[in-house]
Amino acid sequence: MIPDFERTTTARLLLRAVRDSDLEAVFALHADPATNRFTRAGHMRTREAARKTLCLWLEDWARDGVGYWLVERLEAPGVVVGLGGVRHKELEGRRVLNLAYRFTPETWGSGYATEVSRVALALAARHLPHVPLVAIIHPENSASVRVAERLGMRLERLIDYDGVPNRLYVTG
Repeated sequence: MIPDFERTTTARLLLRAVRDSDLEAVFALHADPATNRFTRAGHMRTREAARKTLCLWLEDWARDGVGYWLVERLEAPGVVVGLGGVRHKELEGRRVLNLAYRFTPETWGSGYATEVSRVALALAARHLPHVPLVAIIHPENSASVRVAERLGMRLERLIDYDGVPNRLYVTG
């Protein structure tokens, strides 16, 4: 496990590695059509699909020592309000760290995505500086674009991602 990645906090949030018991939280975040408006496949329809996603993320943590966090407010322990962070993935034949964030609609506008992403970028720069860091964002997802730009990421180009044109943001 890479130090600081498994569990860390911000002023308002607990960021923790996913665990086996997180199936319902993963399902809730992905089953909501609002949180999946810009996902090509749409919202998740079954807990079995959520289990597959959770297993993939657990494998990330076991293999790479890094992966997506589930996010809880420090003032409400145990209540998941979103997910975020980085995970290794193959993109156009190269290994990258993909920055992602997804939060419950009632938290939108709170700055949580930026807060979590700043921590993820700082930890990645410190512990994995040799791995390019990207954010793949649907062109119509203006809120996610604003987060990436607020973080200092820059639009590199448009790419085809899962058959859909997406913006590829990079650091540096």
